[in-house]
Amino acid sequence: MSYDCPEKFNKHNSNQKSTSYAATVNNVAAETAQEGTFSINSIPATVLFDSGASHTFISQAFVRVHSIPLVAMKTPMLVNSPGGTIPVSYCCPSASLCLREVDFLISPMVMRTLGIDVILCLDWMKKHQTDIKCKEKVVALTTPKGERISVDVAVQAPPTATMNQLDDVDTQLRILSKNMNK
Repeated sequence: MSYDCPEKFNKHNSNQKSTSYAATVNNVAAETAQEGTFSINSIPATVLFDSGASHTFISQAFVRVHSIPLVAMKTPMLVNSPGGTIPVSYCCPSASLCLREVDFLISPMVMRTLGIDVILCLDWMKKHQTDIKCKEKVVALTTPKGERISVDVAVQAPPTATMNQLDDVDTQLRILSKNMNK
């Protein structure tokens, strides 16, 4: 969960449109998301509730390290993020997100990113009637059985500076390579 309330952020991005071949993600640095409290397929994961994301995403590194099954997408997508455009060609058709001992099914697209393992999108949050309570640092949502639960999303103290973007791993490697050659 970011320091800024997602409702404020989305007002500035409400004019963005995505096509069937494009997606959008508005995310924050991993330091502003709660790590280790949630799990994907029983594996501790950093999960971000991103009300600006058009789709649910999972980190390519997380999928690879934990051998999570994936399939090729019929139509690859380009994801627009504050850090640039990131190609997406695979998805995990059925992963399980555990919140307060309740399993929620997700079908995330696999994206090359650093820092955040899973990004939950607005549609997923709508489906589960999610309320992000920024002031209380709590996410309230409805389980698949119709019960209402609240999940604490503890956020670390605000850093002196925050970068609001996902980084494509290839871009990071090119930047590091350029810096080393100077």
